[in-house]
Amino acid sequence: MNAVVVYYSRYGATEKYARWIAEELGADLIPAGKCRLRDLEPYDTIVYGGGIYSGGIRGVELITKNWYKGLSEKRVFCFGVGITIEEEANRKQAMEINFGKRFVTDAEEDKDRPEAADPGLKELFRVKLLPIPCWFLPGAFDPSSLRRFDKGVMKLVRKMMADDPANAKILEYIDRGCDLVDKSRIGEIVAAAKDGCEDK
Repeated sequence: MNAVVVYYSRYGATEKYARWIAEELGADLIPAGKCRLRDLEPYDTIVYGGGIYSGGIRGVELITKNWYKGLSEKRVFCFGVGITIEEEANRKQAMEINFGKRFVTDAEEDKDRPEAADPGLKELFRVKLLPIPCWFLPGAFDPSSLRRFDKGVMKLVRKMMADDPANAKILEYIDRGCDLVDKSRIGEIVAAAKDGCEDK
């Protein structure tokens, strides 16, 4: 395979997944900080992975901002790593944050949408997702290893989540730490990246 795995990993969990995927694919491995669009030109298959911070996959703009600059013609796959991704609502929100593009629509089928009834709206916006397959993988969290800025962010996150009993498990992860990294979770990504490439 003519493939590359590009990753952004702040604390190491994403790098583990990226290395495992690269090994399975026989792909090159490049840290996102050392990768530019021109570095991706030689590859037919690109896998990008990053840690999830406030719903955003760190560094995924390398893919999304360059999608219409040649990447849409390649086989591109993404993965995000975090400790809150097991919830379907969180995954859906992450998809919209990372791959959603807003566009104005006046299509007939949109006239019945609730937003269209608002007289204050001159234009009706819709979110369209870029056609990039993305998987969400469980990460790790070690409160003792947090950098100064991240400590402040986590204090704020904890405060915002504290009032909802549904967040009990995540709050436990934040307080005590966790390591949910699971090599078996890369299987679908590897299979998708290999699909159709075996004879090439």
